[in-house]
Amino acid sequence: GEFFITVDSDTPEDLLWESKYSIRLDMLPSFISKQMAEKILLIGKTINFIRVVCRDHSPINFPFSTVATTNQGLNDIIGPDLNGHVSEVYKITSSHLISLLKKKYLLCEHLTAIRDYLLLGQGDFIQHLMDLICKDLSGLSSTLQTSMLQSKLETAQRATNAQYHNVDVIRRVSVIKLEESSGDTGWDVFTIDYVLHCPLTVIVNQDSRETYLCIFRMLWKTKRIEHGLRRIWGKTATWDRTLPHIIGDIRDFRHQINILCCEMQHFVSQVQYYINFEVLECSWKELETAVDTAENLDHIIEAHKRFLGIVSERLMLNQEHLQVLTKLYANYKNAINFMDVYDRAHEVLKKNNTIREKRNTNIQLKTKQGDWGVKAADEAAILKEDNEFKAQLKAISKQITNFHSTFSASLSDFLMALSLEADDSMKFLSLRIDFNEHYKQKHGNNLNGPYINRTRSVDA
Repeated sequence: GEFFITVDSDTPEDLLWESKYSIRLDMLPSFISKQMAEKILLIGKTINFIRVVCRDHSPINFPFSTVATTNQGLNDIIGPDLNGHVSEVYKITSSHLISLLKKKYLLCEHLTAIRDYLLLGQGDFIQHLMDLICKDLSGLSSTLQTSMLQSKLETAQRATNAQYHNVDVIRRVSVIKLEESSGDTGWDVFTIDYVLHCPLTVIVNQDSRETYLCIFRMLWKTKRIEHGLRRIWGKTATWDRTLPHIIGDIRDFRHQINILCCEMQHFVSQVQYYINFEVLECSWKELETAVDTAENLDHIIEAHKRFLGIVSERLMLNQEHLQVLTKLYANYKNAINFMDVYDRAHEVLKKNNTIREKRNTNIQLKTKQGDWGVKAADEAAILKEDNEFKAQLKAISKQITNFHSTFSASLSDFLMALSLEADDSMKFLSLRIDFNEHYKQKHGNNLNGPYINRTRSVDA
């Protein structure tokens, strides 16, 4: 109780670094400054962390370790050179711990794996995984089995460059389902987790894991929209081959689909560019530099917290940007509704293409037999089928038109919200989305004031 370092014996092992040891300023000797006391605290924390948490008992070699064993050793240390001795021990112990975390516990490899899996950095793996599970996630969440999703995740790992990751890294990736609500689909509850253990949990603690979960959910939603729109483009591009019997009747409808799909794809691609290059890549580079140059474990912890804070802020995941995020998700919701309508429309088109294919086959067969291709009695049924198809197509076309108007207005609201943000990168995101001022001209009454002033200031 007479030393200036106090110990909380009830602190669990996983919180040793964070809260077990602290300085008692009122017990600080006059010849020890506060800055020196903090280094002494870090020395003790580091040695105990190495021995207790890292389970490492290898010797830490100090160049003057024999000094304190001599009769005059203590007096030699307590003097003008005390600060130099403390600084040297601080550097050696901190360097030993950082080296231990990097070499034995593969700190950098695990951080990279978190980036690859939770931040969707391993693009081929994420793409293949989404191809494998998109149909499963479209159903109700109550029908999903975690074991089945885990199996498909492992299949995606084996089929992509993720197979070359460290075996220990691959084993740590798992699928978890979030808490379900009534009516949730698999998209609402699916997430990927990366499991870490001591001593790395002192850096990636429970709060950090929850932040990574929020970031993953946002990135996964964006990837879902991109995947769905690309699927629509691919299907629509093959209509000449897959729907040959009705293609002449649906050319205008296909043009309408392509216009809205391309507009949504432009929006999503710009959001993804912003996420990947202006948020994740820049912040990750700063984190890598900070980890490489860190003097002690506290520097790594602070760098990681700063990384998550910057990413969360720029991805609009904190409370200050809640309004902007809500408007972004409103555009995602419009895109999802469009995809649902497209799927129903595609089924209608396939059904009518099949009807006309059978009709044409019967006409050709009867003609070869010397009979009339179409009899008067069949004309009424054919006319009814064609009119029903035209009515269905007209109704779907009207829905697409409504979706286009809703999406355009919603995107304009999002652009307006971005223009009010203080972060320049968010303002430039709005410029990239509306690079030709299409939405500004279309919704001029809403996109005035800060939006116009911002545009002029950037052009200047």
